[in-house]
Amino acid sequence: MRFAGSMVLLVGIVFQVVHAEDKPSIMVRLDREARVWQLQAKSVSLPAILGELQRVSGMAIHYSVLPPASVTATCAAEKLPALLKCLLGESSGLVFGQADAAEPKEVWILGSTAAGQASDCPAVAAAVPQTPSTRQDNAELYAGVQSADPRRRAEALYALAANDDKEAEAMLRDAMSDASALVRGQAIGGWVRRHGAEAAEGELQQAMSDVDAAVRMQAIELTDSPDLLSQGLHDSDAMVRQLAKAKLDELVH
Repeated sequence: MRFAGSMVLLVGIVFQVVHAEDKPSIMVRLDREARVWQLQAKSVSLPAILGELQRVSGMAIHYSVLPPASVTATCAAEKLPALLKCLLGESSGLVFGQADAAEPKEVWILGSTAAGQASDCPAVAAAVPQTPSTRQDNAELYAGVQSADPRRRAEALYALAANDDKEAEAMLRDAMSDASALVRGQAIGGWVRRHGAEAAEGELQQAMSDVDAAVRMQAIELTDSPDLLSQGLHDSDAMVRQLAKAKLDELVH
């Protein structure tokens, strides 16, 4: 990935449970005298933070499903790409569109349901030995997958993707055919997280044929396959085509 050259001045991000005494707050500003972007957030969801960053900076930010945990973060950087890396972590995959006055006009946060954020969020850390409490937690997640609420199904699948048991694997597989595009996108993200994009190329190909553009966008986010990205260039949705082109350009350069 290419990032604009800049110095991150201060980094800090904590995923946490929101307590009643924590008053949520977000501040995003450009200190024009110091020429530094500043971001401060307390007990706020990532979508809310990204929404405020988009509003203040004018940079369009595209992503799929992000972790549900609230975030406390303090970041400062000379350029928007570095500010995003501060917020999301060094391992986050970012693809930037055309730049305007040395700042990008838009950015895609890649694989947001599968990679970077999952490793940063304690709630979905690597699988641990099955104690009675974790078995109970898994039972609750399995029940969540059967919920009538698509958002709850998606959240349960997000957490189950970290489990290495066969039942979780089967649920991810079945969810790729869920009636909800949100759930289908989460399922393919979890599958890639477990198996890797190369091993999941067949599943990604299936997602590329999904009727919902959001699921096709998720497939483009998760793959680096030139064949699948080239297929995305001819998608009926303009956003899918733009992301496919941006990622192909990244591969070439």
